[in-house]
Amino acid sequence: MWVPEMPFQMACQGDAGLKDRPLAFLSEGAARTPCLWLVNRRARAEGLAPGEPMDQALRRVPGLRVLDPTPQTWWEAQAALGEFLQHWSPQGLLGRMGEALVELRGTGRLHGGPLDAAARMQRDLREAHGWLSHGGLSLSATAARIATRAPEAPGLHLAQVPEGSEQVFLAPHPLIRLPDITPRVRYRFRRLGLMRLGDLQPVPLPTLAQIMPEADARVALARARGEDRPRLPMLADPLGESRHPWRLEPPCLPEEVPLAIWCLDRFWNDGRTPRQLTLRWWDVDGEAHAWKAPEAALAEPAMALARLVEAAFRRGATRRILVHRLELHAAWGLGRPRSLFEEPLARKLGALETTLAKLRRRFPGQPVLPGWAKGVAS
Repeated sequence: MWVPEMPFQMACQGDAGLKDRPLAFLSEGAARTPCLWLVNRRARAEGLAPGEPMDQALRRVPGLRVLDPTPQTWWEAQAALGEFLQHWSPQGLLGRMGEALVELRGTGRLHGGPLDAAARMQRDLREAHGWLSHGGLSLSATAARIATRAPEAPGLHLAQVPEGSEQVFLAPHPLIRLPDITPRVRYRFRRLGLMRLGDLQPVPLPTLAQIMPEADARVALARARGEDRPRLPMLADPLGESRHPWRLEPPCLPEEVPLAIWCLDRFWNDGRTPRQLTLRWWDVDGEAHAWKAPEAALAEPAMALARLVEAAFRRGATRRILVHRLELHAAWGLGRPRSLFEEPLARKLGALETTLAKLRRRFPGQPVLPGWAKGVAS
């Protein structure tokens, strides 16, 4: 199920005068010239695109309305979508904004066949939240996701890909529809003349493994051929929790513990945003200590939050005794809460961290780290 342009649908619900008008959200970045961040279908038809300077866009399209972004409201709406889907199936997976995979097999006694259940879901979603949605039915997650995006006209739509016809349906679609394909691999595909999913379907796995890692090649082939049958998690499960233990060998004094860079490594490797964060540590004599991050601190970028955790640890570890073990417990959320008027440093860090995290994963032997972590081993 896909709610197209959910942020714009929500904006139109609050102001009926925005319907059928070119709309855009202002970029959250710290650029000197304000730029467009998101544009709706009507604005794209007028020739506008994300990243265009706002003053130029307003001159080209005088009827354009530029809105202030409210990402926290959008994430809450995404969570509300998950709660709505729980009434129809216990299994599902929330994806990008307004997108979700739902398992409808086994729910026939409650809601009828999958096609009828999907149609009722769309109708009830419109009545409950006022959102127009597109639906795609298939045993393949990739085919279902692409089927939701087949129509260009707005409104309710429900497409079904019959079992056994997944390859035929996927073949004409471009390879860019495959998720998790890096730009380097896309460039190699173009050099080899692989432009559509149908071009990739007959490629043997050993051949594709010479272009990309074998594990990624196996997943890409399954998606291109419509053979991906993911086992979806429970929708009622929490957003995600993780525990990161760290045993210090040998034990060391609190001021010698490189906690900030260790926390930063955890945050960047996961890629999500913590909604709860607790640090526990144990001294060599077994005494336990704990610190919980305040909610206001969780809105900080990862680099600022990592240093905050270390500062709190230094303040709490007042005993002149060696620290033996630490544990970071994080409950993950959908996105970092942001205000419209962020501090300039927070905006800069938010713009840098995505690139730094990618470079760290790309060059694990020589990771790119912030200046305050220079010379500290993670």
